[in-house]
Amino acid sequence: METNKLTKMRNSDHSELIIVPGHVADPDMGRLLSRTALFIQKGRIVRIHRDFDTAQIPPGLEVVNLPELTILPALIDCHVHVALDGVDFAAAIKRWSDGDTWLEPVKGALEKSLDSGLATIRDGGDNGMVGLRTKKLINRGELEGPRILACGQGIGKTGKYGSFLGPGISNVGEACQLIDALKEQGVDWLKILVSGIVSFKDYGKIGAVQFTQSELNIMTEYAHDLGLPVMAHASSDEAVRLGIEAGVDTIEHGYFVSAKSLANMAEKGIPWVPTVVPVANQLKVDTHLHHSQEAQAIIRRTYELQLNKIKEAQALGVALGIGTDAGAGGVVHGYDYFRELELFAQAGFSPSEVLKAATRTSAQICGLQEEIGSIEVGKKALLIGVKGNPFQDLNVLRNVEFLLY
Repeated sequence: METNKLTKMRNSDHSELIIVPGHVADPDMGRLLSRTALFIQKGRIVRIHRDFDTAQIPPGLEVVNLPELTILPALIDCHVHVALDGVDFAAAIKRWSDGDTWLEPVKGALEKSLDSGLATIRDGGDNGMVGLRTKKLINRGELEGPRILACGQGIGKTGKYGSFLGPGISNVGEACQLIDALKEQGVDWLKILVSGIVSFKDYGKIGAVQFTQSELNIMTEYAHDLGLPVMAHASSDEAVRLGIEAGVDTIEHGYFVSAKSLANMAEKGIPWVPTVVPVANQLKVDTHLHHSQEAQAIIRRTYELQLNKIKEAQALGVALGIGTDAGAGGVVHGYDYFRELELFAQAGFSPSEVLKAATRTSAQICGLQEEIGSIEVGKKALLIGVKGNPFQDLNVLRNVEFLLY
């Protein structure tokens, strides 16, 4: 099989496969396994054969020989917005109510995600329900793309930040009605907007919290009673504290989180998806011209603090997942996933720690740890192949050459 360009294979097109790579990467151990073959039936790994010899292949089975590639678990992005393109926010929103004009940009986002080795993404919602609609099209086989976990729309207060994410509610009664409607429409997660967003003009300033502790407690408990985990948009330590007390399932963004809150997250087992790249990317050559020199200094200071907090969270035992906020201004679907990995490395993560965050831990955060995130018998065969040793050089992940999804 040629490996000079990306080869995509869908599990649904093959009842049985044997993958014979040069190496299999084990992010948990930070090592490469040689002479190892993966036997796959109906999309699941049924056998991991060590000390494998091609002479042992039963006749009639489809064999995928990848002698130059290292096989890893496919990657996971815990926070995206497929309805946005990262380029023109207003134009994207206009497309949501303009027939099916949203579909072509979304196809592009899905293709970029697959090309970057993403087989699973968790969508943070939009007021046009594009993320949920896209999930359903993929599930019906009408679109090619990674598996999507969708929250449909975000729940925030009317007049506060997030009108592009959801319709806005005035009280918890309305919130519970919206949660019922979202559950009926088949969402996987509930998204609650606990705070506003980070300011690029005033260092440390965050949009105000939107709900009282009592309101957030009621909404979170109501969602849990319906079987919906809750992802909390929570920048500012105040918002994070509210989320922790309410028992949300993940903290998203978490800018300016305190050491005490991180310790509480570790104690209560609440994971964190720090999404550094949407802030860091504001300093890219094609983006920074929108910001004054003073704003650029604030942006740099903000994301560098976030990197320090990530390392602090790791030391405390907080589960950290990879999320890009893809579709946000300046963040390209798929392509900027590697940039988020780079930022984790900049925070002090080793390559094996970065890969574990991108696979096993992100699968745990998404609630899919029994299905994906590692190469184990019984798990889904969601795999990528790269040239080289990712434990020595993360840059090999820039060029995914094989994808089984």
